[in-house]
Amino acid sequence: MIYKAYKSTDSCNLIDEFFELKITKSALPFQSKVLPLGKHSMAYTYKGLHKITVGDKVFNGKELIVSGQIKKSYLLNVDEETHCQGILLHPTTLYKLTKLDVSTLNDKHIPLSVFSQSLHNILNPFFVKKMNGDNALKALEDIIKKQPLTLNNHTKNVDKALAIINKKEGKISINNLLEQIPVSQKTLETKFKLMVGLTPKKYARLYRFGLLMRKCNEKELSFKDLIEMYNLHDSSHFFKEFRYFMNQSPKSYYKNESDFIKKYLKP
Repeated sequence: MIYKAYKSTDSCNLIDEFFELKITKSALPFQSKVLPLGKHSMAYTYKGLHKITVGDKVFNGKELIVSGQIKKSYLLNVDEETHCQGILLHPTTLYKLTKLDVSTLNDKHIPLSVFSQSLHNILNPFFVKKMNGDNALKALEDIIKKQPLTLNNHTKNVDKALAIINKKEGKISINNLLEQIPVSQKTLETKFKLMVGLTPKKYARLYRFGLLMRKCNEKELSFKDLIEMYNLHDSSHFFKEFRYFMNQSPKSYYKNESDFIKKYLKP
């Protein structure tokens, strides 16, 4: 299994990273949990087929698909050699590109053409070229920056809310957000869900847990340290959060931790 991620440093902040995944015959059958990170993604599968299981629904990943917000971990299964490339987007980029309600994509992995034929027509020719690495990331950023983006006071407020949540590592209440963003709670929550797919509260909870998992993955801190750092009150709260997002206990997870998720969670 080969997983490589190329992080964006572009100030426009539209794409977070470009990634490449290859599953070779020696790694088959391949199965791994994937923890959602509060971002939409697109992936083009050139060879083979990805089976993505979200709850009781199974989606087939083939050619160019778009993935919506997923609230809990899901399963990736591969039974044949495969190669795919894709991007993780800033949480509001998909809305800015399409002006569509991205919450309709929640818990789904579907062909991009089903969600937005126009965006599919723009991005599909790029992925067909099969560029690699930093060159692919830069080329994609150039393509997306040339597209007309929806930018207004609402997108600015949602981006500001995201920046605050991220800076506070998810440890912030809706009341604290409203002190810094001049809109009503209903407006912020409605626009945030429209553009990000989740409410601010659910995004903050997912973002906080994603950071916690990265720290666990890096083996930098003990569970006790993490509990205190992420305001999880006590060990029972920590285990409850872990079971909620990962559908298993920490002990079970680390006993069967996959190489994929370790690379996927790497900062």
